[in-house]
Amino acid sequence: MAKRCILKCLKDLHPPMSLPDRRNIIIGRSRETKIKDKRCSKTQVELYADYSVYTVTMRQIGANTTGVNGNPLKFGNTAVLKHNDIVEVLLGDHQYKVEFEPAPVNSILIKERLQGGSDMPRKAVEKRDLSDDRGSGRLKRACTDKPSQPEGWEELYDGDLLVYNRNMKGSSKIAGYDMDGTLITTKSGKVFAQGPNDWKIIFPQVPGKLKELHDNGYKLIIFTNQAGIAAGKQTVPGIQKKIGAIIAELGVPFQAIVSTGKGPYRKPALGMWNFLLKEANQGIDIDLHSSMYVGDAAGRPAVAKKKKDFSNGDRLFALNIGIPFFTPEEHFLGIKTEQFILPEFDPRKVDNSKPLFEPSSAQVPKHKVEVAVFVGYPGSGKSFLASTHFAKLGYVQANRDTIGSWQKCVALLEKSTQEGKHVVIDNTNPDVESRKRYIDAAKKLNIPIRCFIFNVSKDHCRHNNKFRTFTGASHENISDMVYNMYKSKYVEPTLKEGFEEIIRVNFIPKFRTAKDEALYRKFLLEK
Repeated sequence: MAKRCILKCLKDLHPPMSLPDRRNIIIGRSRETKIKDKRCSKTQVELYADYSVYTVTMRQIGANTTGVNGNPLKFGNTAVLKHNDIVEVLLGDHQYKVEFEPAPVNSILIKERLQGGSDMPRKAVEKRDLSDDRGSGRLKRACTDKPSQPEGWEELYDGDLLVYNRNMKGSSKIAGYDMDGTLITTKSGKVFAQGPNDWKIIFPQVPGKLKELHDNGYKLIIFTNQAGIAAGKQTVPGIQKKIGAIIAELGVPFQAIVSTGKGPYRKPALGMWNFLLKEANQGIDIDLHSSMYVGDAAGRPAVAKKKKDFSNGDRLFALNIGIPFFTPEEHFLGIKTEQFILPEFDPRKVDNSKPLFEPSSAQVPKHKVEVAVFVGYPGSGKSFLASTHFAKLGYVQANRDTIGSWQKCVALLEKSTQEGKHVVIDNTNPDVESRKRYIDAAKKLNIPIRCFIFNVSKDHCRHNNKFRTFTGASHENISDMVYNMYKSKYVEPTLKEGFEEIIRVNFIPKFRTAKDEALYRKFLLEK
């Protein structure tokens, strides 16, 4: 069996990248690959090496076409690569060679293994519908050869979820708890645990309160986010051992559901709760009014020497479910309800009855030939509006992500307007300088130019981005750094810049299904 698998950059731009055995690795535009090409998504391809059969399964997840040995691999499709095959992160470009060490010596044996002709374990690839918490876009594998788990533990959905005591007796009454800062705190007194044993029960009242609830028919469940597992900062065995020790110390039966990454299982999204409903409560319906959730990420402001809560994640998780919420102090110590602040953006209040444009009398198009410049955060709906509404009205779409540079956008503006076509500049255009390029080009050709500002806040756009990733849309995840950069550069457009008119665009959500709308109306951001 191979001991190592690497991706070797054919241009030697950086050291070879290791592909660990039977783990998903995502590569794309990054510092590690040295790829700066804007056509390449930061999450362009997903790779899964299987040392036992000397193969790498590759799937394109970025918007633009990937290649294998010179052949295109379309979005969502997979290809099985062997030793010395070539990965083209973008078709014809950014090429890597797959190499196993030691190299396979018998290609017939490998073929037999892939076809099931030997006793070697095989991997089956499946896609799973997560319904309300659908699709992180990752491969979901049912593995026949997973390492054995500690008693009572299961690792599900490619490790996105860890579950303890799944077959615990179901109940209509659920008492759910966050773990860190809720059931336990650190022995060291530091914010973050200094090791797997740096914990203690947070209050002396905790065991007695839990026993009382258990005796009254409540099912006790830990719901905890542990993204450090996916980030490599902690291990699966480590968190399993820690939770086992905590439950033993508490002295009452517990179920535990652990989200290991940042996908749809992470609170406040409902992945863990939906799993409980469908697969871990023995089919018993849950009485939401009789149930509760307790957590320390409650959106509490700073008071005296006490720092503000790091997020709203636990309170929003309970709000998404529709069950009563308590802080640890309220629940275990009986203190009065504490002050809290909900996020400014509330997805429940997104109004799809507003007019698309303000003023509502705005005409599109207004002139025989014109230029429309969009201004707005990533995720504000610019490209959707450009490719649907404006394209149908005859506008040529100029987008830097698609054609490569603002210079090419200007060239397309000049060419298209001279041919008698409208043009829409579908970029973020946050500052005066970025907009001036198109204003100067339009003025030079004596073409009217108007500005369309998207009335969508930063957190609304972050919510849109999260929703897209959860529903499997082919959009790359946008980091908070990108949003912060836009905000720092933003200068409100004015008529003095040279625009004939400034129109505001309202965000009017459109949903494929009622299930999508239900998901969209949930809080998906922790903070």
